[in-house]
Amino acid sequence: MAADDRSGPVSGLSSSPNSSVRTEGRHSATFEVLGWRFELSASPGLARLAIVGDEARYTHLVEPRALAAWAIAATKLLSLRPADSARGRAAIRAPFLLDREGRPSIAFEALVSEQGVGYRLLIGGDATALTSLVTTVDVVRGMAQAAAGIGRVVQPSR
Repeated sequence: MAADDRSGPVSGLSSSPNSSVRTEGRHSATFEVLGWRFELSASPGLARLAIVGDEARYTHLVEPRALAAWAIAATKLLSLRPADSARGRAAIRAPFLLDREGRPSIAFEALVSEQGVGYRLLIGGDATALTSLVTTVDVVRGMAQAAAGIGRVVQPSR
């Protein structure tokens, strides 16, 4: 399900900054990346993603199926390996997590080079307002796992 938006060769990757992950209660998770806070929580029948940082605050209500699909796509980026040569360099973006109104909230992008695989967290989908934060494999894994778990919790009973 991960989209392959290759944008050509990627120059050397810098090291990822420190970030922190905090679990709050049983049905929520908070992630902090470069001064931005991402709070994912369960509500009856849907999930809520709050994004706070840089004097901005966005709240997205997300359907359980959209959250589960996004978690799978983000997890697929974790299987990428370093490129064998310059020809294997790429930027590969998983789809944005869309809220109930179809607005893009966050996405992960993997940057593949011979030195390794680096990750960026993208905020917003409007080309004029897109914010990009360098992050770590642990944040990608943690957010994907939290999204998958919360997606299961808020899934309506059948």
